[in-house]
Amino acid sequence: MHRFESVNRIVKRISEQPIVAKFADVMEPGADEMEKHPAVHDVLTGKSLTGHPLHPSLVHLPIGVTVAAAALELAGSVRHRSAVTLLTGISATAAIPTAVTGMAEWTRRRQSMRQRRVGALHALAAEAGTTLALLSWVLKVRNADAAARWMLFGAVAAYGTAGFLGGDLVYGRDAAADGADLAEESD
Repeated sequence: MHRFESVNRIVKRISEQPIVAKFADVMEPGADEMEKHPAVHDVLTGKSLTGHPLHPSLVHLPIGVTVAAAALELAGSVRHRSAVTLLTGISATAAIPTAVTGMAEWTRRRQSMRQRRVGALHALAAEAGTTLALLSWVLKVRNADAAARWMLFGAVAAYGTAGFLGGDLVYGRDAAADGADLAEESD
């Protein structure tokens, strides 16, 4: 048995849940709309700018500042409070272009049912991270520091899950090429 077979089974089982398919269905109109504007789509996928996807480069900012904010929270000093608040706000803001470029990438991957499902699960995890980061920021601004801290730690966990799933999409499923060679995998 492959050493990661149990992880692959877990990802498969979760990605096959009806809620994931429903979320993918919700994403479809946005993906369809992006494809109606090839020039914009080419910019968002990086095709016309760098020749490779932008999304993998952009994910580092919201994840990085969220982890930095969580590290400062763990340091436990009151003097880091404003830095944590600023970093958490940056995280939620930086997630917007990251999500848009991720959606553009997903438009190229959704022909494969597995890529569609895991991509939707990846998006759900990333959106959970962004929502938790935003909630953390709101709570921090309202001086609800304890609740803000837990939301921030939840954001780190959600972003970590999204990162794992993104890696599964790219490295575990041979999607790194250009999306053209995505044959339907037998389940």
